[in-house]
Amino acid sequence: MNVFECPFSFYARKTPKDIAIISKEEKWSYLDCETVIEGMVFSLKDCGIKAQDPIAILPNKEFPTPVIFFALFRLGAIACPINTYYPLETLSQSLDELGAPLLLYPDGIKLPKIKQISLPFSKIFRKGKLSGPNFLEKNQRATYLFTSGTTAKPKIACHTLGNHYYSALGSNAYLPIEKGNRYHLSLPLYHIAGLALLFRTFLAGATVALSEHVKDITHLSLVSTQLKRLLNEKTISPYKHILIGGAQIPFSLYQKALNRNINLYPTYGMTEMSSQIATQFDQAFFSLGHPLPYRELQIGKGGEILVKGKVLFKGYLQGDGTFALPLNSEGYFATRDLGSYCAKTGLQVWGRKDRLFISGGENIHPEEIEKLLTNIEGIIRAEVRPIPDKEFGFRPTAYIESEKSYRDEELKDYLRSFLPKFKIPISFIPSCRARSHKG
Repeated sequence: MNVFECPFSFYARKTPKDIAIISKEEKWSYLDCETVIEGMVFSLKDCGIKAQDPIAILPNKEFPTPVIFFALFRLGAIACPINTYYPLETLSQSLDELGAPLLLYPDGIKLPKIKQISLPFSKIFRKGKLSGPNFLEKNQRATYLFTSGTTAKPKIACHTLGNHYYSALGSNAYLPIEKGNRYHLSLPLYHIAGLALLFRTFLAGATVALSEHVKDITHLSLVSTQLKRLLNEKTISPYKHILIGGAQIPFSLYQKALNRNINLYPTYGMTEMSSQIATQFDQAFFSLGHPLPYRELQIGKGGEILVKGKVLFKGYLQGDGTFALPLNSEGYFATRDLGSYCAKTGLQVWGRKDRLFISGGENIHPEEIEKLLTNIEGIIRAEVRPIPDKEFGFRPTAYIESEKSYRDEELKDYLRSFLPKFKIPISFIPSCRARSHKG
């Protein structure tokens, strides 16, 4: 089938009193949310919004932001969340790039002058009447998301509702979410992982928790920095599942989590594949695991990770409104991530093609060295950079942020156990500004 029933429509009919969204102070049932969505659809229509219109949103982690997305989907419009860390002065440029005629934003924000229509959330908030089952087209354009490119200007990735739908189904097949479970909205809704969290939870008829202070949270999605903060707490709630993704996951951090009896699942994903691609469920192996349903993965020439499947996005938005989707002859999308895959142990990611540099004719992937350094107890971050060298062209130098001091020779001795001589950094420079590049 090319349609699926909107989860709010479905559960408002089947289990109307079940809680869909909860904050520290309030809770909203599926029936509550469905009536708000119905009302918002009429408000948006009154504003002249129609199917396929890209509508920009400045999202927050408060009600009614999550249901605004589904009101737009119900209308057939395209939700375009803006990164709230961008300076507001760049807002006009982002809206122009999206082609968005209207911006929705939380009440209380003072916007700069923009040519587009802008409406606070309160202007479209109203309750409507139930209208029976509401079905969504899987092929319908659903979201435009700015990608976080490492070097180039961010692109705009388009996803269909089917992309989000199959991403959630594949994840829930192995990390099930059940009625009564509570998934903390720990990631922003301008990021693919935040949106994926909504779809996983609502399709399962479970609850999205808007605050970490909500009781009985069962599911979390974190990046390494958030996991580190969690491990600093004296007591940790018995979470059912914690997904850990984003940048490279240090083995020492992973081991600390296991020692605290945390149900941690490392995952590999990207915007273009609607969030999760592979996830590790077997804690006997430290890897990024195996491809989930509706995804396919292979290692291409030079070790590049190639992917495809029902979760593969529609393409990058072009200036003329068309989409560019670069695929190879077999229909695979090149991630520009480098790695290896073993059917038993799973996926390992070694680095990015665009960070590779050559030293004395040999290829060096900085992430490979950085990963080994962050496995050392006390080293929080490491960044390896190419330094010009008359003899070799470039030599690697490591900038490290550490809780304790290490002598250069200590670190070189450790790395010699894993790496050839040409990959050993010539020096290790303490730096509180060392930063990791995202994959």
